[in-house]
Amino acid sequence: MKKHYVDIAKKWAFVFAYDIKWKDLGEVGEWLEALGSDEEEIDEAQELLTKWNKGFTKSNSGLRMSVMCIGRATDEPQWWDTVNHEIDHLQDTILRYYDVGQGSEDAAWLQGYIMRKIIQVL
Repeated sequence: MKKHYVDIAKKWAFVFAYDIKWKDLGEVGEWLEALGSDEEEIDEAQELLTKWNKGFTKSNSGLRMSVMCIGRATDEPQWWDTVNHEIDHLQDTILRYYDVGQGSEDAAWLQGYIMRKIIQVL
């Protein structure tokens, strides 16, 4: 598994993980537990990562922290599609926390900022 800690302007942070293998599912579960996920949520998230073209984002607003995991993809465009999908979930959570409207210039800036941060760690 490849994993990176990503800071979003000192307002939020997330772990970005990809290339996740079976042996990594326990560590992913530990991250989710630290964010407050129950056993059922952890099992569902781990199960998702065993399928193609899947990912998930789990957040804890109290901690201002998220975990974004991207599973295996059938091809590179599909992998980026999943990344983009998960960025949307992360963005929604952050916008709700800071009471910023969807469709605003700040929302668009945040989406681009998250994508740039991911590209930088890759």
